[in-house]
Amino acid sequence: MGDKKIYYRRLDILRIVSCLLVFLYHLSFIKGGFLAVCIFFTLSGYLGCMSAIKSESFSIKKYYINRIKMIYLPLIIVILLTVILAKVIPSIRWINLKPESMSALLGYNNFWQLNANLDYFTRHINSPFIHLWYIAILLQFELVFPVAVLLFKKLEDKTTKHLSTIVVFVLSIASIGYFIYLSNTQQMMAYYNTFARCFSILLGVLLAIVHYKYNLKIIKVIKKHSIIPYVIYILITLAMCVFVSSESSYYALFMILITLISLRLIEYSTIKYNNDEVKNTIIDFFSKSSYEIYLVQYPVIFFAGYLIENNLLRIAVIVLVTLIISFIIHFLLNNRARSVQIIAAILFSVVIICGTAIVIAEEDHTQEMKELEQTLNSNLKEIESKNAEYLNDINTSKAEWDKLLNEIESGESAIKEMVTNLPVVGIGDSVLLAASPGLYKVFPNGYFDGKVSRTIVGGRELLSELIDQGKVGNVVILALANNGDYITKRNKDMMEVVGDREVFWINAVLADVPEFNEKFAEFAKDYPNLHIIDWEGYSKDYPEFFYKDGIHVKGDGVNAYANLVYDSIYNFYLEKYKEQFKEKIDKYEQEIEDKTQLIEENNSQIEDINNKIEDLKNDF
Repeated sequence: MGDKKIYYRRLDILRIVSCLLVFLYHLSFIKGGFLAVCIFFTLSGYLGCMSAIKSESFSIKKYYINRIKMIYLPLIIVILLTVILAKVIPSIRWINLKPESMSALLGYNNFWQLNANLDYFTRHINSPFIHLWYIAILLQFELVFPVAVLLFKKLEDKTTKHLSTIVVFVLSIASIGYFIYLSNTQQMMAYYNTFARCFSILLGVLLAIVHYKYNLKIIKVIKKHSIIPYVIYILITLAMCVFVSSESSYYALFMILITLISLRLIEYSTIKYNNDEVKNTIIDFFSKSSYEIYLVQYPVIFFAGYLIENNLLRIAVIVLVTLIISFIIHFLLNNRARSVQIIAAILFSVVIICGTAIVIAEEDHTQEMKELEQTLNSNLKEIESKNAEYLNDINTSKAEWDKLLNEIESGESAIKEMVTNLPVVGIGDSVLLAASPGLYKVFPNGYFDGKVSRTIVGGRELLSELIDQGKVGNVVILALANNGDYITKRNKDMMEVVGDREVFWINAVLADVPEFNEKFAEFAKDYPNLHIIDWEGYSKDYPEFFYKDGIHVKGDGVNAYANLVYDSIYNFYLEKYKEQFKEKIDKYEQEIEDKTQLIEENNSQIEDINNKIEDLKNDF
């Protein structure tokens, strides 16, 4: 372990595999790529600690300078380059540019995301920095770690060499316990909280301490066949990242398990064969660029989502552009040629100066978003109150509705009254929650349930529960187009739950998947009872309807949203009324025509008889 020249190819392979798994997860190709972040944490803890404790003259100053070059400088460049591009490209809407960029630059992005109630697992947040919570935790660790190293070195000189081992072990167990506790109650707190996630880093640190202090090695028999368990652990890691979903009840245990597997992989990766192991240039280059690839990938995904509609082309461009930008940044930062360093200094200085100026000058919409949050919370309380009334009056409302339905022949006024008194059930996300005051105005007997970040899956589960409880009438309003991916099977599952009820689907403004509305409209053609309410088309010329995020309605937008929903349902029933009325008219006209024809036939017969009478008279 003391030979600094040894090259551990398997560590590089492990780093590349982890980077690839996270990338595939961000591209929505695999379910559990988020697990691979635990490998990054463990590697960071192990390598950082091993480097520190092996140093004979450890210096906090040198440690910080090294980490600024390796971690912070690439981070600053990517953040500020992203900020510049976001302002240059007209179609980009990034409501939290200033506060989010500041949180990423200052290393508290994980706590910022917690405060903003963001959900990493949905991966539909309108942000290029949703992945930087990991870097924030890493920076927080790097800030404290060198101080802890010096402190333990001094304390161990006066006490026992086992002190750091004991403390790190206890902290690791405490972190695991805290993580499990939070995962059962607050999933995102468990995922973003620094101490809850530190168990992976701490276990990596613990492994480094054990390797260095106690020189514990894998037994010789296993050494000879170390490639076999290494490959087996890699395959297990791949399987977990492909099949384990964040929706699994055991996702937290899988995160702990993959951390433990990471420890074994590191052990099998650091077995020395000889000091002359030759580097593989490609593996070495990709491994060293893996950090830049991690930083760059999500901003590229963010921009591509706005600029490229075709899914296959978008993915191809994301992969290619991510690799190119990552390699360029890595090359410019690490090349020692004087000319390259001058070019890098000029380019990065321009990026840093321009990006910083944009961040400083950018307006902070945090207060407006807080007002939106307060509005949503207020609307949620009103929804709960109104829904309680709905449940108490549902039978009466249904009876009144049936009565009005029977009186449909009285004309359009009866239709309007009937629609107003419909016991509609509306299920949606935060957009419906924001619009709920307007919806209750036009549907006073309605039942509405809006929830932040609700997807089709969550909406289907709620609707199924309400149907089982007998709380759903013949009209269902759904506003579930904003969050998550477009998956046809989920839509079919929803319509299976709906049954033969009339469904009014409100499409989305700025949906996570840009083509969601178009695809769903095509899907709706197969369901006669599925009616699209085109909120996106109706509101496109009215920016004043929305908060700064361009998604949630406010002021006149609340009433416009509700009135559009009402008009859509009213027009549907009016058309039904007209069809029924037309059928009656057609039937009446047919009866008149039949009677007229019969009269004509009778008249013809009378004429024939009269003619015969005349003939008889003539005969006489």
